[in-house]
Amino acid sequence: MIKLIVAGAAGRMGARIVALAKKDRALRVVYGLESAGKTADVGVPVGSDRLRLRLADVVIDFTVAEATLSLAPDVARARKAYVIGTTGFSPAQEKKLAALARRIPILKSSNMSLGVNVFFQAAQDLARALSGYRVLIQETHHVHKKDKPSGTALQAGRMIEKIAGRKVAYESFRQGEVIGDHRVIFQGRDDRLELLHHADSRDIFAAGALRAAKWIVRKKPGLYSMRDVGL
Repeated sequence: MIKLIVAGAAGRMGARIVALAKKDRALRVVYGLESAGKTADVGVPVGSDRLRLRLADVVIDFTVAEATLSLAPDVARARKAYVIGTTGFSPAQEKKLAALARRIPILKSSNMSLGVNVFFQAAQDLARALSGYRVLIQETHHVHKKDKPSGTALQAGRMIEKIAGRKVAYESFRQGEVIGDHRVIFQGRDDRLELLHHADSRDIFAAGALRAAKWIVRKKPGLYSMRDVGL
């Protein structure tokens, strides 16, 4: 059985990760990490005690960039595998995580969903076939999401730019409680092709994170992504 600690257990994603993990006999959530004084009724102990890291095999983190950067050195000192779904890191923060990956296995992805990772591959295939087309990525999320464009949009854009050799444009929208919509628009002179991924539930991301935890638990130190896990 793989023992998990979920950082941000009181949040939308953290609560779903805990709920799905409780249905999986191969997994056990031993603790939910939260900021001091914050509690949550998610069916596992929740608190701010980072000494509990020693109890885990894998730490799953869907919080915010500053919280992840604060926790990451403690995870490295505890020598635990680390699955990071947090987005919004600066280049300097990305370098800090890459440095820690020399000590522990870290799987970091802007989107843990199987469908989104197929979406990334399809976007690259289209960029290769439509090399002369302009590319616009539109993303819509709930009003609570702080970073824009989303990490998923930026990752798709970087992957397309490597193939297309030109810059991608972005449009971001924040509406209600939208979980996540990503649309890549390839605009030609006389036609237009669109690729859309719509998330109906946060469970697609939670399930992907648990899949990542099972994959990374025995890996050597290094920086991994969902592409390493495979489709």
